[in-house]
Amino acid sequence: MFYKSSKVGISPQVIKSLAVTAMLGFVTACRASSGDNGEPLLTDSNNRLPSVDAGLDQTATELSTITLSGSGSDSDGSIVSYQWTQTSGKTVSIENPNRPDISFRAPKGITEQQITLQLTVTDNEGGNNSDSIIITVIPMTPEEAGLALRKAIKNAGYLAKFVTLPPKPDRDLAIATVEGIDTNNNGTRDDLEHITYQGLNMLKGVNLDTYNHMISVINMIQPSDKAVENSISKVDVFCSYQALPENVKKEMPLRFVYMIVLDTQARKTAHYDSLISAPRNLGPELCEPAE
Repeated sequence: MFYKSSKVGISPQVIKSLAVTAMLGFVTACRASSGDNGEPLLTDSNNRLPSVDAGLDQTATELSTITLSGSGSDSDGSIVSYQWTQTSGKTVSIENPNRPDISFRAPKGITEQQITLQLTVTDNEGGNNSDSIIITVIPMTPEEAGLALRKAIKNAGYLAKFVTLPPKPDRDLAIATVEGIDTNNNGTRDDLEHITYQGLNMLKGVNLDTYNHMISVINMIQPSDKAVENSISKVDVFCSYQALPENVKKEMPLRFVYMIVLDTQARKTAHYDSLISAPRNLGPELCEPAE
């Protein structure tokens, strides 16, 4: 049995409908990709990433302070955060890693080494970008190491930022006379200032007031060249000393203070010639204010 083939016809109304639908889709696509002025519309998917610059690679000496100045910008918004992270090398401690400018100490090492830090910036749309900087750290020369050690010792302790010591005198010159050497003319022998500083500087809680208090005790004991009769009161010395912090008294007992002040026979003689008599056994009750 044979069948006749027949053509399937599409009505003009259907063709028109399909054409209109296709045209509307094309127009919608064009509007989605372009604004009225032809510029691309900004959406979440086409946010421009921010620019970031961690700075130029550099070389530094071990244990030196390194300062980095990074930057970031965003052409279609603003930068809302910065974050520095270390991605390689011996670990360093970064101060304020969430700021564009940071500082840290270069690590110590006996050979040349490299550390890498990365700066990441994030814009107000959540887009981020990163840039890295490589720092080559070289060992110090023996001369630089010696200078750094002396500087560290000088700056260590609780008094380093407040006390300026006079030059340390020669031992023979320091004990040649009762009054010794006082180059800064503050009434205290230079050698006693150095001893007091060394005794107090590393003690926790010591400050400039504590240092000056101890110096005043020393000055009360320290005799003048020509001893003035009845000028030194053992009670005054004892009570002034008692007011010092306990850790100071433990480190520098009163007998030790007398020992460093009265370190020659001439000074001992001058001191006792100027002493006011006091009870044999001094105690805290002598320091109580009279009612």
